[in-house]
Amino acid sequence: MSNQAQRSEFLFLYDTRMANPNGDPDENRPRIDPYSGKNLVTEYRLKRTIRDYLQNAGKPIFIRQDLKPDGNNKTIEELAGDFITETTTESKGKEGKHKEIEQKTVNKDALIRGHIDVRLFGLLFTVTGINFKQTGPVQFAIGQSLNIVQEIKVRNTRIVPTKEDAKGGTFGEKNVLKYSLICFHGFLNQVVAKDVGLTEQDVKDMMEAMWYGTSNLSTTSKYGQISRLLVRVIHDEDRAYIGDLDRTLKLNKTSDLEDISHAGLDISALLALLENNKDIISKVQYAVKEDLKVVKDANEVNAGAMIRDWSSKSGIAVENLFPRD
Repeated sequence: MSNQAQRSEFLFLYDTRMANPNGDPDENRPRIDPYSGKNLVTEYRLKRTIRDYLQNAGKPIFIRQDLKPDGNNKTIEELAGDFITETTTESKGKEGKHKEIEQKTVNKDALIRGHIDVRLFGLLFTVTGINFKQTGPVQFAIGQSLNIVQEIKVRNTRIVPTKEDAKGGTFGEKNVLKYSLICFHGFLNQVVAKDVGLTEQDVKDMMEAMWYGTSNLSTTSKYGQISRLLVRVIHDEDRAYIGDLDRTLKLNKTSDLEDISHAGLDISALLALLENNKDIISKVQYAVKEDLKVVKDANEVNAGAMIRDWSSKSGIAVENLFPRD
């Protein structure tokens, strides 16, 4: 079998307590849908988590923070510098005068195949003389919490003054969410994957970065995030698509949550939907926090055990991506 990345759908569920999973650009407050009261997390935040983990693991990443000797970050054009060729040609202008024309070209194939994040998510940039566009085979919708969130303002004190004439104990503040159980739905287009050379190993690396990178974030605003459930549905038809996997997950309680143990997560509708589409599914890969409890027939059961039992009854093959968890 070819190692080319296969057509897939993804479902990723993680939670956070007393933190800000994705601040807005104005006040760095958690993003909340004013109509539903649910927490929103952009796909760019998830992609950044994946990039950071892969870069720390030694994978070549294009979209990254790379400092110049003067301490400033490199621009897109500077990051792409090794892949840009400048040529000068001469042409005759009016009255026979020679005119030099400078042209820039990008080695698109080398740039794409040399960076796993570009192979996964694509790249778009415009700089002087260059327009670069490559659609990525992997795309995610905006993540949304399954529960209605509660925003809390926390005031901080500083022991050490920030200026000579400032007194210690001046106040600052930040906004956090009491609890948020966030869900992402994604898709992998195998046609684009073939164009950019995305492999199954690349996808495995991405899922590892989603799973461990989310839990490993140790910044003040992200500390305490825990990956709970990751599902990859691999299709065996070129045009297969189920969709709305995220809408199948239900909570018995959607407000005033402090912990996932209070939520009553129900994945039975998800498993039923997959079983109803078993004719277009090749395999289901999953990762689960093994102590995750889910609701089944009004009882709490181990999520991993439920998935494995469902596999034996439905006949759909499953693979545990990270058995250690």
